[in-house]
Amino acid sequence: MSRRIIAALVGALAATSLAAPVAHAGAPARVSVRVEAPDRTLVDTTLTTRRAAVTPDGANACPGTSAGGALWRATNGAWSGTWYASFGDYTVDAIAGVRAPADFSAYWAFWLDGKMATTGVCGTELQNGDRVLELLCTPTPDFSSCTNLPLDLRVIRPHLGAMDVQVVRLDGNGGSTPVAGATVTGGTHAVTTGVGGRVRVALRLGQSTLRATHAGDVPSARLHCQHGVRPHGRGAKCGSRDRTPPTLKLAGLADGRTYAAAHAPRTLHGVARDPEGVTVSLRLTRRAGGRCSRFDAARGGFRSCAKAPRAAFPAGDRRRWSFLLPARLAPGGYRLDAIAVDGAGNRRVVHVRFRVAASA
Repeated sequence: MSRRIIAALVGALAATSLAAPVAHAGAPARVSVRVEAPDRTLVDTTLTTRRAAVTPDGANACPGTSAGGALWRATNGAWSGTWYASFGDYTVDAIAGVRAPADFSAYWAFWLDGKMATTGVCGTELQNGDRVLELLCTPTPDFSSCTNLPLDLRVIRPHLGAMDVQVVRLDGNGGSTPVAGATVTGGTHAVTTGVGGRVRVALRLGQSTLRATHAGDVPSARLHCQHGVRPHGRGAKCGSRDRTPPTLKLAGLADGRTYAAAHAPRTLHGVARDPEGVTVSLRLTRRAGGRCSRFDAARGGFRSCAKAPRAAFPAGDRRRWSFLLPARLAPGGYRLDAIAVDGAGNRRVVHVRFRVAASA
């Protein structure tokens, strides 16, 4: 094996002397997984790992509760690697269709909690709150580090309806250096860091998702901020995880209202907002004559509640969403449940009850 290939393996696994054999599956954990290619973010999600092992090469097992298992789940199985028995682990070759160059001018590097990992992806068991980062690293000449390093976006202090933040470049060993000239987006407008990597970001009312970028560096993880409507913006806060549900409003339906049959609702619509994107689903239940029925979108009509699927049917992923029913609603009492889910899995549920009266 050539010295260059050996060096690439050392870089991919951080240090051969510390590369542990694949571990036995531990307990599932809630973790974040991010994958950065040079020109775009391939994956950025939060998930709960599973115990079931995966086999990226179709033969050698990787625990589902490991970083490799988390990566497998985050990409829906879209990563492949080469198994090295001497290391007892994989090197990652490709993620979501992006393959490391065959000449080793770049390789997929594994970072954990802001540092270069010292074990392989399948030999690293994850704990709650762990942060997995895979980046396509352009190596230094000795393969000891990357020339493109991740940024970190840190809150210094809240200030009225804004946040003072600092952008730093991580060195992979627990250290960092401030970055002047970095761009921070996601507030009311983009801003640029000055001396010490610091800048003030004006927050949007509701949710803001901040991110730092700088030429030649890997973008920061997203920083999720919530700014309420209290006086002077007090209560604004930020965190690495998005814990704020999307906003959701129903339009054209009033809770407790009775509609004449000729004017019964047919289009169900409303507005949902979230910086991370949002999908809306609906559940429509009818009671009439002592019987319960539920709208079955797959069949285009109401069925007995005992037979109709309880799962909500999709209404779209646009900010202004709508669903057209096949016909106006028949007389009876109705309950409409609208469920909005953002990219981080946060849910907002809104429901209304209304009646449709029989024609006189």
